[in-house]
Amino acid sequence: MIDQKALTQWNKASISYNNYQEYINKKEFKKIYKLTIIDLLYISNFKGGNASIHEEEKIVLDKLKAYSKKLIEIKKKFKNKSLSQLTKIETENLISLIISICVLTNKETSTKIDGFSDSYLSALLSAHFPNLIPILDRRILINLNLVQKNDIDKSGQIKNIRSFYPALILELRELSQKRNINIREIDKELFIQEINKEVIN
Repeated sequence: MIDQKALTQWNKASISYNNYQEYINKKEFKKIYKLTIIDLLYISNFKGGNASIHEEEKIVLDKLKAYSKKLIEIKKKFKNKSLSQLTKIETENLISLIISICVLTNKETSTKIDGFSDSYLSALLSAHFPNLIPILDRRILINLNLVQKNDIDKSGQIKNIRSFYPALILELRELSQKRNINIREIDKELFIQEINKEVIN
C-alpha cells in the first residue's frame, strides 16, 4: 500500500535531486567531477534532516579532492553502464570501489567532512551515476527486508547503514534486470510503500 506522506516526501526530494543533476550537467566537461561545497549543499538540500557542513570551505575543498578522484575512477571503470548491465564480477568490483569511497567518511581519516555521512555520500554518488549507484536510505532498506529489528537504534535509524550497501546493490541489480526498469524507478516504488512497522517498533 502507498504511504501518501512518503509519496509527497519523495516527490519533493526528487525536485532537489533533479536540481542537483542539472547543476552537474551545467559544469564544464573537464570539471564535471570536481566537487565543491556547493555540491554538498545540493546534497544536504536533497537529503534534508539536521546535517550541516561545519568546516571552513578551504578545508572542505581540500578534502573533496579525494572524493573527486573516486568519481573519476567510477566513470573510467563503468563508463555509462547501468547497474542492470553489469556482470557479477563488475558488480563485485563496483561494490568494492564504493566501500573504498565510504572509507573516506571514517572519523579517523583526514578526508572526513563534518556533517557528511555515508547516506549523504550515497546520494552524491547516485546523482552523478543515477542508473548505476543507488541511494542508501532507511525506508528502502527496510522495505527490501534487508534490515532486522536489532539493526535499528532507539531513534529509529539504521545502525552501521554502510554495511547494507552491498546487499542493496545486489538486490536492485536483480530487480532491475528482472523488471527491465532503472534503479531510480525501483527506488521510488520502495520508498513510497508503507514501512514495515514491526521492524521499527
